[in-house]
Amino acid sequence: MNRKSIRISICLILILILSLSLSGTSFALRGGNVDTGSKQISAPIVENLKPSSETTKMTYLRQVPSNVDIISNQITVSTEENAKPASETTKMTSQKAASLDADVNPMSLSRPTKGTNLPYSGAFSGVNTEIFSNYYFFTNGSTQLYVDWNVKADYPANVLWHINVYQAGTNKFVASSDKFQIDSNTGWWTTRFYNLDPAYNYYISFVNDGPQIGSPISGDFTVRLK
Repeated sequence: MNRKSIRISICLILILILSLSLSGTSFALRGGNVDTGSKQISAPIVENLKPSSETTKMTYLRQVPSNVDIISNQITVSTEENAKPASETTKMTSQKAASLDADVNPMSLSRPTKGTNLPYSGAFSGVNTEIFSNYYFFTNGSTQLYVDWNVKADYPANVLWHINVYQAGTNKFVASSDKFQIDSNTGWWTTRFYNLDPAYNYYISFVNDGPQIGSPISGDFTVRLK
């Protein structure tokens, strides 16, 4: 065999090997098994995943908190506001005898430093600004005070005035009544202060709202728990 024949044979062998190699690759790509001698490798099969859902029944009852109100598919948490001290005034159906005795339980221009039990009766006269009860009152845990009063002007004038309530010890302002007119609120009236903090004792004051110049007020009052 000459050299030319040998070269031709070698080229044919190489072409045959290359052809067999390409044929095996094509077969593997089509999903067939490729024989590697000792192992068989299967071509992977990929499945398309679709969205799905699953629903199960709850084994226990879910309770809504008592402070939650469900309105129009909206959940709103309700908050309870703390009650604030307030007052209301009514005219008494029976009249008391007004003494206007300033020597019995008088009021003071200074805030009280001593306490007393209720009921407590007092009087004041010639007040142009603000005057305080001479004592603070032991409330014994009560949340309300009643003030019976009869207030007049010392001279003919339509004077305005009101009652204030303060905490004993702290002297913190707590509440005030409406403003009263001497001409309209004649005779005996009762003002109730309620929603008070039961942890404190209290005292009151009468305030002349004017006109202060030449328009003093005088009056009698009784403070009681009920």
